[in-house]
This record gives sequence, C-alpha cells and structure tokens, in this order.
Amino acid sequence: MTDTTAPPPAPPTADQDTAALAKGGRQNFAGFLLRLAARIPFLFIAGRLYGAESLGRFASALVVVELCAMLASLGEKRGLAQRLSEDEKAHPANLVWEVMLLAVVLSLAAAGLFWLFPAPLFPSGEYDTLDKLIVLAIPGFALTEILLAAQAYRFDVATTVRARAVVEPWTISLMAGVFYFMPQTRDAGLSLAYLVSIYAGLFAALVPF
Repeated sequence: MTDTTAPPPAPPTADQDTAALAKGGRQNFAGFLLRLAARIPFLFIAGRLYGAESLGRFASALVVVELCAMLASLGEKRGLAQRLSEDEKAHPANLVWEVMLLAVVLSLAAAGLFWLFPAPLFPSGEYDTLDKLIVLAIPGFALTEILLAAQAYRFDVATTVRARAVVEPWTISLMAGVFYFMPQTRDAGLSLAYLVSIYAGLFAALVPF
C-alpha cells in the first residue's frame, strides 16, 4: 500500500544535472556518428541510381523545406522551454500540445504557399506533382523539432538519437531504393523517400512522449 504521507521526491542536485548533461553530450556525439554513417547508403543510392541532376534538384528543395520548418519551430521551441520552466500550474503535456498546434498552423501555411508557388524549391523549373509533395515534410519536421525539444528538457537525448540518427537516415535510404524500382515514383523517389523519413522520425519522437 502506498504511503500518502511520504514526502515528494527531492529535485535533482547540481551533480545529477551535470551527469545528465554529460550523458546527453555523449549520446549526441554518438548520434552524429550514426547519422553520418547512415547517410552513406543514401548518397550511394541517390548518386548511382538517380543521378546528379535528380540529386541536385532534391538538394535545392531540401534546403528550403528544412529552413522553413526550422523557422516555424524555432520561436516555439524557445517559448516552450521558458514556459516549461516558469509555468508550474499548467500540465507540461498541455503546454507542448499548444506549441505543436501553433507550429502546425505556421508550417502548413508555408507548405501551402510553396505548393502554389514551387519556384523557390525547384529553381530549374523541372518538377512534377509528386516532387511538390515534399512541402508536406515542413509540418512533420517542425513537429519533430518541438517534440525532441520537449524530450531534451527532460534530459532525454536518446529519443533525439533514435529519431534523427537511426530512423530518419535509414528510412530515407531504404525508401529511396524502393521508390526507384517503382515506375510511377522513380522520378520523384528522392523527395518521396525524404517525406516518408520525416514522418517516420516524427513517429519515433512521438512514441515516448
């Protein structure tokens, strides 16, 4: 039977915080190495199967998509950390969901804009409808950033490593190969593989939340 008169657990000490930060730093470094290694199969597949032209078109769209996603979530991540630290009355999960909702609105607005005006994504003018689906990665990327920031606030860096260094890079490598051998998706295989990898990473970040 639980003793309801027992005092609440003591807050973490400075030494415990330092140990948690050190552990998180090691996990981040390990995650960087894993992500670097996991990108090698993707670069091989993209270069050998799709060619330099398709890889260049994908890279230009990727830069714009990730920049917009970062902008949509950057201010919200800062605000989330501040509110989690200062607002003791609100439940942390509610604060995170509020921030996620705002990020979805901002990122969907950006995705809709680039769907209607895709020229910044594809300066060469060579794209089709399947290529344009990459704009749907903007809300997925932004939501993943916020979820990982919330996990990092709890000193959970392992989730970031799983999502960013394992799930995303291996998914994009696998799906790039799969889409290449499907005639309907071959031309847009890199964009579609990236889109799938972003939402796979989002799922990996959402599970422990």
